[in-house]
Amino acid sequence: MSASHWHVLSVYFGFTIIATLFALAKLWLRPKAGGGSVWRKYPTYILINLGFLGASWSPPEWHVLNGLLAILGGLASWEIVRALRPLGPVKSRDMEKPMGLYFSFFPCITFSLIAIAGWRDILTWFRVWLNVFLLFVVLNTLVGLPAEYARRALAVAASIIYLPLSLVTYLWIQQADGSGFTAIFLYLTVATNDAMAQIIGELFGAKPLVSHISPSKTIEGALGGILFAGAMGMTLSGTTGWSYFTGTLMGLTVGCAGLLGDLTASVWKRALGLKSFSSLLGAQGGVLDRFDSLILATPVFYLMLVIAF
Repeated sequence: MSASHWHVLSVYFGFTIIATLFALAKLWLRPKAGGGSVWRKYPTYILINLGFLGASWSPPEWHVLNGLLAILGGLASWEIVRALRPLGPVKSRDMEKPMGLYFSFFPCITFSLIAIAGWRDILTWFRVWLNVFLLFVVLNTLVGLPAEYARRALAVAASIIYLPLSLVTYLWIQQADGSGFTAIFLYLTVATNDAMAQIIGELFGAKPLVSHISPSKTIEGALGGILFAGAMGMTLSGTTGWSYFTGTLMGLTVGCAGLLGDLTASVWKRALGLKSFSSLLGAQGGVLDRFDSLILATPVFYLMLVIAF
């Protein structure tokens, strides 16, 4: 491992220690407040982060990151279509099995679209993606009852547009860099924003951010998460060859995008009547609960790289 690898690991564990100290301070200063889930999330949080670091550092030709992203995309798609499948009785019992089969295709398609991105250039992948998208636009019209069209359209929007485009973009970031440090910059700034927003919100939070979307989020927590994302960006700037100013600016922007991604997933949950998308990751909730910030922040970060560099 190079000095840059050790620098990233030391920065990551340094921020983990800071987060732990804030969480302990919360137990001392606000012992009766909620937020015990922070400690239940710690083991899986650290394991997931280390897994992403290893996958992002792996050589692109090994397709480790490609496989990880495809699995995450497929599971996230499964969580969405499970929530979107008709819950009440349908007018025609003959439509139940065909509709169930139709919805079961979406996780497989999401997985496949992400998986093939590691084996094809960007232009070829876009051609494949466009053909799949157009196919499902047609199928959405021909399959199922008109009353369920909105659910099918949302499944297409999430499983064929949002998830593949966002997660494949993370793969392109790694491939363009080769070393993986740019992808890790993105991942750790998002992870820092997520963790510190929750911890600082539980410690200092008083003013709701958007109570009609996510009652637990506070202005103090959101600002704290974004500022720590900027600090993480500054400390990692050397691994990407950026100045401290550029790294901080990129980190702050990624933090804001991550917050919007989190709120987007919260809107979906409120609209679908869900507390969490699933329990696949234990205390972390579902795949979308854990990676909602990264999914939206990735294309934003990629656009910044294209425009600025």
